[in-house]
Amino acid sequence: MDEETLKKIILLMTERDALDNLIFEQTFQKKIISKFKNLSKNQPMVIKIIGMEGEIMPSTIGKYTGMDKSSLTRMVDDLEKKGMVFRKTDPEDRRKVLVSLTEKGLECYNYFNQVADEIFKLVDEKDVEEYVQSLETMVRLLKKAASQQARL
Repeated sequence: MDEETLKKIILLMTERDALDNLIFEQTFQKKIISKFKNLSKNQPMVIKIIGMEGEIMPSTIGKYTGMDKSSLTRMVDDLEKKGMVFRKTDPEDRRKVLVSLTEKGLECYNYFNQVADEIFKLVDEKDVEEYVQSLETMVRLLKKAASQQARL
């Protein structure tokens, strides 16, 4: 890869991160945390992931968030204490634990979707489709790079 292409990638990624921070951290998170005051910074995203999956193993949450097992265990413990999630044994494999949302967690998840809907109404459907395609491409490329890096 030539130096100009690398420079462009780095600058675009930096700008994307800044815009993501502006929209997600400053707008989205503030709305969620102002309504659900006892949540920490990363807990709304974990609630969103659990809500989308319905029931999920903590290791899968870790895959999506990049959190290590001990941090994730502490977060799920805290969400359980706050009445947002509950754990149960997987009926098909008693060695596995599944995490699900409680009624209070579902309320947060639904509010999360409502706020996200407000944000995405600001752009047209074609832009959303292109955004999804670009995210899929980024994830594919980053997985490929991570796989190659793991071999080194």
